[in-house]
Amino acid sequence: MSAVETYRSNNMWHNRMDDEESDLSSHVIRSQAIAEGRTWARSRKADHVVRRADGSIESVTPFEERTPA
Repeated sequence: MSAVETYRSNNMWHNRMDDEESDLSSHVIRSQAIAEGRTWARSRKADHVVRRADGSIESVTPFEERTPA
């Protein structure tokens, strides 16, 4: 399954699908990029990977489909 990736490039924070080159969104503020990435991940039913500025993985939030009670 693909994931939404939040990463830093060219002094900005970006979101993209990890299997695509084009960005879903770009942000100056890291926390805004992470929040937007989380929203993109939910809407696409994908995991959300947050990378540090050096490219290493900081966190992975897996998509878990909720089942009705």
